[in-house]
Amino acid sequence: MKIKNSQFDRRQLIKIGGAGALGATLGGSGAVLQAQTTADKKYIFNICAFGGANIVDSFLAQAAGPAAYNNLVQPNGSAFKTVPPLQNSIQGAIPLGNGYDQAVFVQKHGADMMVMTCEVSSVNHIIAAKRAMTGDNINGGRTIAEAVALAFGKSCPLPNLMLAGGGYALHGDDDTVPESARAQAVTDPLMFAFATHGFKGMTNSLGAGDVAAARQLRKQLESVSRFQSQFAGSKVLDAYQVNRDRIVDALEKGDMVTKLMMLDPATSNLAQYGFTMSADINLVRGKFPNMATDPFESRLALGFLAAKNGLSNAISVGPSNSPLITANGSPNAPIAFDWSHVDHRGAQNSMWSYILKGMDALIDLLKATDVDGDPAKGKMWDRSLIYIATEFGRDKVATGGSGHHLNNGVVVISPMVKGNSIFGGVDPGTGLTYGFDPVTGTPMPNTVMKEKHHYSAIAQAMGISFDNRVNMPAVVKKA
Repeated sequence: MKIKNSQFDRRQLIKIGGAGALGATLGGSGAVLQAQTTADKKYIFNICAFGGANIVDSFLAQAAGPAAYNNLVQPNGSAFKTVPPLQNSIQGAIPLGNGYDQAVFVQKHGADMMVMTCEVSSVNHIIAAKRAMTGDNINGGRTIAEAVALAFGKSCPLPNLMLAGGGYALHGDDDTVPESARAQAVTDPLMFAFATHGFKGMTNSLGAGDVAAARQLRKQLESVSRFQSQFAGSKVLDAYQVNRDRIVDALEKGDMVTKLMMLDPATSNLAQYGFTMSADINLVRGKFPNMATDPFESRLALGFLAAKNGLSNAISVGPSNSPLITANGSPNAPIAFDWSHVDHRGAQNSMWSYILKGMDALIDLLKATDVDGDPAKGKMWDRSLIYIATEFGRDKVATGGSGHHLNNGVVVISPMVKGNSIFGGVDPGTGLTYGFDPVTGTPMPNTVMKEKHHYSAIAQAMGISFDNRVNMPAVVKKA
């Protein structure tokens, strides 16, 4: 099958769409695509802010000290101060930033937002990113996405969808986590739908019955093959065959190839090969108008569609590290927040705006969408949590470039946490954050919070228990 005006054939489309559906060695329960019960449906969206999203350049910005701003805004009734969009550029040559105001985000979603301070344990990108996802192994090495996939994603064919990279995309260290809950990487969200069906789009006369017969014949041949005999009992081989025989079948019967299709038929000639666009395409296009060219928008759009349609419930999304050059400049900095090495304020201000604008659109979609399309079940947002994960903070500076710094804070947005709240504080003399009492929430200078506290708070908010969980009743609505 060839897509007109495209250099890709069908096999290439499957490969670049993502390995998760057809080629990865998924194992697990052989879950089928079915409606989840209302009680067990919860979603987590991990927004992977690569390079050090510095909290004192957003919701804990200060009017005094080494990282002081002189133009902070505090929306009425809000606990948070915000930094207005600044005039930024890439090396004085390319305008930088999308102009999105942090205050807009606070006004719309601040009631569900909390900030927790922290001092993390590494300033190495890979190590720190992984610890941001595992809570520095507080839950036996299980990432928060793996934990949520296991707790609430049993009916999802691919519960843990990974649209980020680096240390955020690494598996956790808990060997007891089944392959079905491991992160499934998606390399191209616009092409991913093709990877969910084994034969749709073939232009010869083969029908579904023919393909089923061919697959059955393949199994019969495999059962008597020398290869099968030699590797019988192999965990990898067993997992691959479970994935191929059960999960792919679930994806095909669930028509994920249509529900996740985001390619524009005006340029992709989909109808000629029997493909149609997602019924939700106008919904996501309305919120992510640049998704055809902006990888962050297309990843967020796919993440929403995957959750809405029951494919996944633990979705991790990161922005591209490459600037998106347009006629008006670039909305995102080169190498994301890590551009702070060169231009601290320019990188932080533009990337916070870039991340928050995407979160604003995602939350709007979740607030407007019924669980399972049933108004009686409430909105998806009622069961969602967004964690803006980042590796570390940055030096507390007002000008020039900055280095990596252990001291920072994180942002969590969810109706399951105590919103409009700051937990911890900032020393105005140093710009460094300090901790808080996890039971009462009382600020505690001379203390710091660690990765395990963030992980525990998220887990507790979502109702996930584990042996070493730190009790954090101060930050969740239902402790």
